[in-house]
Amino acid sequence: MIIWISGPYGVGKSTLAEALAEKLENALIFDAEEIGNGVRGSYPDCPYGFIFEDYPLWGEFCYKLLKDVHENFQRDILVPMTLVRPHSHGIIRRLRRAGIKTKLIILEASYQNVHDRILARGEGEGCWCMEQIDFARQASGTLPGIHVNTDGKEVEALCREVLGLIYDKKPER
Repeated sequence: MIIWISGPYGVGKSTLAEALAEKLENALIFDAEEIGNGVRGSYPDCPYGFIFEDYPLWGEFCYKLLKDVHENFQRDILVPMTLVRPHSHGIIRRLRRAGIKTKLIILEASYQNVHDRILARGEGEGCWCMEQIDFARQASGTLPGIHVNTDGKEVEALCREVLGLIYDKKPER
């Protein structure tokens, strides 16, 4: 299974992915940012912008690499990566059409909690992530998937909740 964990920058995607990886047998974390850095860094002057999703090859490479890793290694794959562009849901749809069980978890939190988490990880008030909080919260809220509010939840409780939602097959919105 592929579990894509989205949500605003700083909401706790990587923290949740690490906790889930400890609980799931044979899981690995796929770093879609590495793909993005490679794609964006290969173009002169960032012609498509700073969000990896705006680079057509980023989505294509993520899809192909996730499909290949899944098919060749039969492992659960956790992808902690913010999706804010509606077209990016196409990666999830393509994986599902290829017969790969794929879940999209969208973490949600209040502005203040995301703000405080960004500060707690050592970034400052004017950083790029801070400037994107409202945009990312709004855009994430429109994606179809399993929406999970993280406000006031410790990572272990959140991990149990997400595992329950994934394996109990709760409806996605």
